[in-house]
Amino acid sequence: MTALPLDLDADTGQRPSWDRLPDEPSRAFAAFRLWRNLPPTQRRTATVAEQAKVNPRTARQWAADWDWRSRADDWDEACHRVEDAERLEALRSMHQAHRQAGRAALDLATRALGLIDADQLTPAHVARLMELGAKLERSTLIVSVEELQGLADIDDDEDPWERIARELAGTDDADG
Repeated sequence: MTALPLDLDADTGQRPSWDRLPDEPSRAFAAFRLWRNLPPTQRRTATVAEQAKVNPRTARQWAADWDWRSRADDWDEACHRVEDAERLEALRSMHQAHRQAGRAALDLATRALGLIDADQLTPAHVARLMELGAKLERSTLIVSVEELQGLADIDDDEDPWERIARELAGTDDADG
């Protein structure tokens, strides 16, 4: 995919609505930017009029003439898309780091288990190791390949063993 210049909207290939409009006076655009950058709950032409040092009536007229509300909504939506993409990338990175840390912890624990003298374990230690091992094996076995790949829609009410049996049999429908 070819990257668009920064002054073009990724969806339309046109200049974004929050850019300065043709024939929009620079003072009106500067006031719009002040208004646009306020949180939606605080956007008030009186506040902008004071900051831009213009009459509130002028600010209200500019807001109407230059469609501040719609343009600011477009800006907010674009900002949310960027924030969502950044959050998704952060989650992917976090999951990768957690997978690597988990693998390292398991490798270390496996090496450490090999160094333990079984005769030195108490019955409580043995019981706890069995419990943890069974829990890890069970939770690993009931996760399907599709789930691991992020491709499956998971029905929490469905028996995971039946889902895996269907998957191994190569049938996709829930009726078997």
